[in-house]
Amino acid sequence: MIELKTFVDKIDNFYSIASSKQIKYFVYYLQVNEHLEAVTPRDIAKCFDSLHINPYSNIAQYLRSSSKKSSSQEFLTKKKGYILIASLRQFIEAEIGKEIEVAASNSLYPLEIFENTPSYLEAFAHEASICYDYKLYNSCLFMLRKISETLIIELFERKGLQNKIKNPRGDYFQLADLIKTTVSENSWKLSKIVKENLPKIKLLADSSVHSKRFKARKADIDTMKTDLRIVFEEIIILIEYPGK
Repeated sequence: MIELKTFVDKIDNFYSIASSKQIKYFVYYLQVNEHLEAVTPRDIAKCFDSLHINPYSNIAQYLRSSSKKSSSQEFLTKKKGYILIASLRQFIEAEIGKEIEVAASNSLYPLEIFENTPSYLEAFAHEASICYDYKLYNSCLFMLRKISETLIIELFERKGLQNKIKNPRGDYFQLADLIKTTVSENSWKLSKIVKENLPKIKLLADSSVHSKRFKARKADIDTMKTDLRIVFEEIIILIEYPGK
């Protein structure tokens, strides 16, 4: 189920509009996402409280007055509360149909370490960070695995050693063999942290993907955040992207 915060992020300047104008969005959310048969003033007050914003002064009065038949009517009165009129519901559905633009934070690692890397690598780094911020920890681990794999391949390619990580068919190794080859390669000297944590990233990510009983938690990632930064930054430095 979509969270209220994620829902209101779809609405342009939601936090800047008048609290009375926010009510119809809460009614829509409660009807569609929480599947309430009808919405009460208390339900709406909880939405204001959940987002830590000041509520409208008299929600009950606003619902009553906006339920009267007129060109500006917003709600229909039901036995247990209120629902949106069909035309307003269609308007909101059209309004929130656009994709959400979510900004990545530095809560997982400093995003600046991926500056001046290829655009796809920056995108992977941002996606992993967003997954962490939105508590999508299994997805976050999957993206961390993908970043690790991409960085290893780019390191070998940048040094002209890509044949060392390919099988006879010309396909790149699976991550376990990529890590093993990276750690044993004499063309560079990896720190102990990198050598120890590349396998840890893989282990957690594999558990997240392949184990039906494993559910990634925030603590799983938090314990390795500093090591993640060191691993990624060290490999990026070894790759020597232009501008780094």
